[in-house]
Amino acid sequence: MIQRRYRLLVALALMGAGAVVAFLGYLGVSAETEVPFQLPYFASAGIGALLLFGAGATMLLSAQLDTDRERLDELEDAVRTLADEIGRLSDDLTPTRGRRERRSA
Repeated sequence: MIQRRYRLLVALALMGAGAVVAFLGYLGVSAETEVPFQLPYFASAGIGALLLFGAGATMLLSAQLDTDRERLDELEDAVRTLADEIGRLSDDLTPTRGRRERRSA
């Protein structure tokens, strides 16, 4: 539980850092009037923001997959318990071999 929250916080921090890098890149590009001087800002901030967003999304996906795995384990345990109970009830209701119950006519 703590590890999942840790991953969620790290993912949000990485995505926030990606947004900050993208904004700083935008400020750098908007401050320059000549396209050749804008390209370094665009390239470095764009690549940095993409990497940070990608790492954040990967961490977020990892946390979600872990949550789904735990839910599936709970469901699997519930199905096993239910199958055991149905098997036990079926055994209790099934007559034993060799002895037949008489039918009333």
